[in-house]
Amino acid sequence: MFFSITPFVLLLISLFVIIIIIVRKFPQLTLLDVENIPEVRQCRQKDDLLRKRVDKNFAVSQKSWSERIKPIIKKLKEIQLSFRKYVGKVEKEAVSRVKRKDKPIKPVGAEETHTLEILTQEAVHAFEEGKYDLAEEKYISAIRLDPRNKKAYSGLGDVYINQDQIEEAEETLEFLLTLDKNNDAVYVKLGNLAEEKGDITRAVEFYQQAILINDQISTRFIKLSELLRSLEEYDTALEAVSQALELEPNNPKYLDKMVEIAIMVGDSGLAEEAYNQLRMVNPENQKLEALRSKIDKMN
Repeated sequence: MFFSITPFVLLLISLFVIIIIIVRKFPQLTLLDVENIPEVRQCRQKDDLLRKRVDKNFAVSQKSWSERIKPIIKKLKEIQLSFRKYVGKVEKEAVSRVKRKDKPIKPVGAEETHTLEILTQEAVHAFEEGKYDLAEEKYISAIRLDPRNKKAYSGLGDVYINQDQIEEAEETLEFLLTLDKNNDAVYVKLGNLAEEKGDITRAVEFYQQAILINDQISTRFIKLSELLRSLEEYDTALEAVSQALELEPNNPKYLDKMVEIAIMVGDSGLAEEAYNQLRMVNPENQKLEALRSKIDKMN
């Protein structure tokens, strides 16, 4: 019995001695700087070296990928350019046919009509989402099916306008007029493009043409008036505002413009009349006092 207990007692005594040693040495262990152990430092150096290699390989890979993708981007631009050249070719060919009145364009069949509807719907949806390249592609595909498709040319013109491609927009819209010469909205778009280019005289011509086709939109008269004022054609600008007021007699913005231009041309009677009407429809207008002062100086 004694011999069976002795090994167990010896084991307990050994454990007790080990615990005492650890407790006495614990403060020293806690002060041990693990970072300065040679083996640890060597491992850290290997990790840093490996990380640098990975970063370097990533930079090289990124540069390589950029170089590889350049030809793809270039190809996409070439495809887009070919689309535009195709449209220009179609436009010229169609204009030539119209002038010669020969070689009529083949009528679009029922199946092609359905495809055209799908393409134009997809183009409109892409345009609304701001995907102008896709919208352009869809409209050009529609033009390939039907070189006289007015909706496709109109939509394509809007795509170019929103991409600030003024020349392409003008060419497309001007060709559209050969297909639909009474499209007043196209003249308005061309007028805006001409104004953007700084050709105010040309912009006036386009707006006048739009008004000749449809004289029931007051904002067009006001825009024409603004363009004429910039050309210092005040008498004609006054007439344009008068036409706008015939459509909207109590529009305070129009009355305001009428007073200003009447003062410019020196028509005190018209300025007074427009001023009184403006005061009735918009008594809170902050410009009333200044306008009153200008009219009084005319008398």
